[in-house]
Amino acid sequence: MAMEGLRIGWNCFSLAFRREVRAAFRKPVMHWLGWCFPLLLFGLIGSNFSEGTLMELPVSVVDNDNSQLSRALVRKLDAGSHARLAPVSGGLEEAKERLRSAQDYGVLYIPLNFEADVLAGRQPSAIFYYNALFYGAGLYSTQDFSALIADLNTQYRPVVAASIGKTVPTLAQVTLAYDSLFNASGSYVYYQQFAATIHLLQLFVVTCMIYVLARSKPLIYSSSFSMSLLGKIAPYTLCYTALLMVELALLVWVFDARVVGNPVYMLLVGFFYVMAAQSIGLLLFTFTGSAITAYTLMGIMVGIALTFSGTVIPTLSMPPIAQLISNIEPLTHALSAMFDIFLRQVPGRPVISVCATLLLYPLVAGLLVRKRLPARLRKQEVAV
Repeated sequence: MAMEGLRIGWNCFSLAFRREVRAAFRKPVMHWLGWCFPLLLFGLIGSNFSEGTLMELPVSVVDNDNSQLSRALVRKLDAGSHARLAPVSGGLEEAKERLRSAQDYGVLYIPLNFEADVLAGRQPSAIFYYNALFYGAGLYSTQDFSALIADLNTQYRPVVAASIGKTVPTLAQVTLAYDSLFNASGSYVYYQQFAATIHLLQLFVVTCMIYVLARSKPLIYSSSFSMSLLGKIAPYTLCYTALLMVELALLVWVFDARVVGNPVYMLLVGFFYVMAAQSIGLLLFTFTGSAITAYTLMGIMVGIALTFSGTVIPTLSMPPIAQLISNIEPLTHALSAMFDIFLRQVPGRPVISVCATLLLYPLVAGLLVRKRLPARLRKQEVAV
């Protein structure tokens, strides 16, 4: 009896699997959702991060001194990789207007008598303003400024001391060294682009799941509803897992990223992450009255996932309720594991733990929808 049940279940699964594969190949919309649009979007995002980091950001210069020292300061800062300096003729007001209108991301202001005050030991200030509304771009335009000012202080300290007849005492050579443990280059490929790739995959997985379920009414007539449902969604589980692996491979081959951990672990985490994302689509479709409502709520859910995944705000700095929301989202667990595998050697045990956590989502979703989903499919679904 048990063997007969297994045979019927397997036949229902394989029949649904083959039918869905054939149907998906005939529908252009499934090609757009399954690989065309995701890869196009991946390429667009990749072009934004192709330099690896922000470079040559436009910065206005207001040099009221026009001395040898101020020109050297501007020249050396412009020679750095992060800022591209250009003087403005309208003074500080024009520079501020360009900053407000996002024509420039920063303003370097050098006061009158800057060199004379430096040589007289009066400690003038060269000020670098940046637009905090464009946090990443504005802040990155200042990256070379602090080191340059420190270098100028070291260079001119003996000159100032000699001009006033004093000797600079010998100072202890204390070196402060700090660096990233796992992303020494600071490249966006290892963080923003990688996180965006995994996050956007969830968007397409959930959208595809809702679209497929909205056209799955024949499943209720199957001998084994559960196995037929699994067979219907299994092709998309494999498709999106393969898509994620292709995108990660492109990060390595095209953008020169380097995977430090075991790529097989990435495949495992990706597979269970896709199943967890599909379970979200399953829940949204089952507990909404129409596919349109499910699509609407999907946008909210995906937005919440991005906000609380730790990509925008570190999870440990969130208040307790936000940390709870973060830990409920499958994206948080997948991102954390993927970052670890991408950037460092990770043993198998924590990877298995993450996979087990992600497996809970389809199991819980299956328990929640086992009675309601057939009733939901019996409703006449408006074509979307």
